[in-house]
Amino acid sequence: MDIGCRPIDKMTRGLLEGSITQFYGEFATGKTTYCLQAAVAVSKNGKRTIYIDTENGFSPERLIQIGGRDVLKDVDVFYPDDLGEQTQIIKGLEQTLSSDVGLIVVDSFVALYKVDATDVEKRSELLCDLSLQLLILSRIARKRNIPIVITNHVYEDFKKEQQMPLGGNTLKYWSKVIILLSKAHSSRRKADLIRHPFIGDGAKCYFTLVQNGLGSDE
Repeated sequence: MDIGCRPIDKMTRGLLEGSITQFYGEFATGKTTYCLQAAVAVSKNGKRTIYIDTENGFSPERLIQIGGRDVLKDVDVFYPDDLGEQTQIIKGLEQTLSSDVGLIVVDSFVALYKVDATDVEKRSELLCDLSLQLLILSRIARKRNIPIVITNHVYEDFKKEQQMPLGGNTLKYWSKVIILLSKAHSSRRKADLIRHPFIGDGAKCYFTLVQNGLGSDE
């Protein structure tokens, strides 16, 4: 499914249905804008989006900028207060998801984990919650043949001298497509394809952040 950002759509052959796609990167690299633009694309196809917002980053005004006011009726937003509530929301989706839902977004998947993981023992417990959430989301994606997008934060790995996504092997295992977004200069952004089941790793493209979403850098 193309979302309307030509460089990323071309690089990935569109948003992969039936699987989880993970976008990770620093603040203001386009992760949330991608999610909103994907919701607009789904709305144009007559489907709805379930949007789980853990960082209060969902902006109705930005969504209207990208897709117009009518798209608001096709986006249902949930605001979990902690990781336990996030787990309950995702558990509930498996039982109640209607046939007109064409996309699920969790933005950001790890934000509440970072807040709640106060010590090593707690982190281990919460990683089990994240694994359960990803299992359920993967099952929904496969059974309903819909795409699921999660966003993720980064940390600096000084040994590897690169930015790495949080969640380690847990998020890596369940994410069939992984894309790193980074800043180039001004409004220009870079997308690196880290993993894809049908495309070789290492592809990259450039795009811009514009008023109506993610634009072409060409």
